[in-house]
Amino acid sequence: MIDLEQVRTYVAIVEAGSFQGAATRLGIAQPTASQHMRKLEETLGHRLIERTRAQAVPTAEGARFLPYARTLLRVADRAEASLTDGGLTDGGLAIGASSNIGVYLLQPLVSAFRSGASGLGPIDIRIGSNLETVRRLEEAEIDIALMEWWDDRPGFDAAVWRDEPLVVIVPPGHRWAGRKWIDKTTLLEEPLIGGEPGTGTARLLQERLGIDPNRLKAGLQLGSTEAVKQAVRAGLGVSVTLMSAVREEIAAGHLVAPRLRNGRLSKPLYSIVPDHAPHKSPARTFDAFLRQASG
Repeated sequence: MIDLEQVRTYVAIVEAGSFQGAATRLGIAQPTASQHMRKLEETLGHRLIERTRAQAVPTAEGARFLPYARTLLRVADRAEASLTDGGLTDGGLAIGASSNIGVYLLQPLVSAFRSGASGLGPIDIRIGSNLETVRRLEEAEIDIALMEWWDDRPGFDAAVWRDEPLVVIVPPGHRWAGRKWIDKTTLLEEPLIGGEPGTGTARLLQERLGIDPNRLKAGLQLGSTEAVKQAVRAGLGVSVTLMSAVREEIAAGHLVAPRLRNGRLSKPLYSIVPDHAPHKSPARTFDAFLRQASG
């Protein structure tokens, strides 16, 4: 079993750069810090710290363990705080968001929430993929998750807080750029970046517009919306993306978004909170704020 006090000592040594610095920070004797490290390394079966004349630095194994060590301490602190003051934490808020939401939508909302909330503690924003955000939520690393999908797993309260418009994007010189409208069948004519069968884009086009995913011309598969935008600007295909992600490029004329004649595309965005979260917790308050701000 991993001892949390030993883990805390290890993180302190890395951050202070020395055993003495860590001991001073933690209020323990240096021999105690050395003993903590020796026992932790025995438990894990790896040397974690390399002592040099100048400082103490993590080994390769120690560097790999460090982010997990910090997560262990953060979750332990949050678990302890959840049992005090009726289940409320110290007033802080840890928000997890999928990349598109975290990059293109979240920051102004957090700013507005903070300005209107009195007594709010520190806000921690952690941006990652949908799967990373789910993991963080399940492991109590975050208080609330903002995601582009939800699978109704038990133990959580989920609700749509925003219905975000989606747009087709093409480069300015594209043959669709001068059109006010395009038909859904037109989307079958060009390689659709991120539109291969099985992707979220292909499923959405099938559900909302009745397009058979197998009839789409699959384009590049890229790992980020920023990469998709650059690929479209380079003429490598067209794409469907969140309006919030391309609003500035459309306004500047770097991308064009012809309208779909067959209907409006949009994507529900979800706010998910653990079902045991207290009614007056920062997570519940932020969840209510999101729905009111987008209502």
